Amino acid sequence: MADVGRMQPARSPPRRASMTKGGQIHVIKVGTSTLLTNDENGAQQANLSNIARLIEVIAALRKKGDHVILVSSGAVGMGCLKLGLKERPKNLGGKQAMAAAGQSRLMRLYEDLFRVVNLQVAQLLIVREDFSDKLRFRAVRSTIDELIRLGVVPIINENDSLAAPHLSNFGDNDTMAAMTAALVEADWLFLATDVHFLYTANPKTDPNAKPIYVVKDVASLQIGGLEASSSQWGTGGMATKLIAASIAVCAGVHCGLVNGAEPERIGQLIAGNREGGTHFEARLSPDVIGEGMHGRWILALPLAGRVSIGPAGYNSVLRGNNLLFRDVLTASGNFEPDQAVALVSEGKEVARALLRSSCASIADALKKRADAQPSDKLGLKDFTSELRAAGVFLDAYRSWRQGSHRGAKGEMTGEKIKQLGEQKGVEENEGSSSVSEVVAWASDIILTSVGAMNEAEKVMSSTHSNKRGRSASPDALERKSSKVNTA
Repeated sequence: MADVGRMQPARSPPRRASMTKGGQIHVIKVGTSTLLTNDENGAQQANLSNIARLIEVIAALRKKGDHVILVSSGAVGMGCLKLGLKERPKNLGGKQAMAAAGQSRLMRLYEDLFRVVNLQVAQLLIVREDFSDKLRFRAVRSTIDELIRLGVVPIINENDSLAAPHLSNFGDNDTMAAMTAALVEADWLFLATDVHFLYTANPKTDPNAKPIYVVKDVASLQIGGLEASSSQWGTGGMATKLIAASIAVCAGVHCGLVNGAEPERIGQLIAGNREGGTHFEARLSPDVIGEGMHGRWILALPLAGRVSIGPAGYNSVLRGNNLLFRDVLTASGNFEPDQAVALVSEGKEVARALLRSSCASIADALKKRADAQPSDKLGLKDFTSELRAAGVFLDAYRSWRQGSHRGAKGEMTGEKIKQLGEQKGVEENEGSSSVSEVVAWASDIILTSVGAMNEAEKVMSSTHSNKRGRSASPDALERKSSKVNTA
């Protein structure tokens, strides 16, 4: 793996200078299909050849000065082997038991093989909720940073014996790997699979399927037959890998899809050799640049629903303005205030956002709005909602300046902002489930679509500006005033 033609990172964060000493950070995710194989009798066993070759690749990267974080599935499969089960349990309790039994076997295997190449490893068992809470998010990041400084290889796995809601879809480890890559500002995320490339169709059923070498916009892909996993012991498929790639690239992380049976392909992609696998090109969202760790945190949050917005709402998002309720068309999911959702325009995700209202409240307000159907016979534009929203913002800002908004954690919570809105009479329907005029603050909206990023650049160009306008929320003002060091 020569350095000639080495792919450069999308950016070089100043925070990492003392930590990596000039090296890159790579997150490698391996699944059950890479770790397990069939013997001559068809029985499952650990694929020692694959695992050993992967560790040799990691050792070579460390020798160059790069750092590797390994995200590994396989605890349930290893547990099945350890206890002699012939197939993966289907009930939740069985999966949890196999994960508890197999995790120690999996880590012992890694410990023994990494010791051969003189590398130390450390285990982190986390769940996606560790990314939902910002304090826990920072704690995970701090732990990984320190392990990298010490030259240790972190091995991350979902805590399957406790993460009950996620065991029904084990492919979430792909998503967790992407969330980890965004968290640590990695240069590359590698997703191991059982094929050489992403193809135009399923190569196992369509002989005319052709490899895709470079993907510039994940949202533009239209490929069928991606849902199912080919492994008896795993549940992740190609579809989950595309979701993971979409998270990584807008966080400025290059993503490579490689064959887990040939881990040497990782080095080929890093060196710029397109035969290594499919390369999803990084495209750092301008909102991640503007919001720093807060933006990365939003990208790492599990999505709780979808909100469809109209043309005016899409234009507001492009310009970096607040999203208003009047521009919301539909809401789906079961999200509560301050949870992350996908913002959808014309059927495609364009951004992710923290919403100030619940799905039920928005759906109820949309129904009442449709029933009311107000009309302006004179054809004059009504600026009432904008004026009321501005009033709420100014009161919240004054409250923040006086320090009277502070709660137990010293933050302006969604509930507190909702109360301010109620005091100003901003809600659409008095005495019922209410929705604030400002559904999402601009500082809580992160562009994720390459197409939307391109359109945002055109908007900046047309306004002769090199920076998108950002309507700051009270929380954003507090982050800036406290000068929290996210480096």
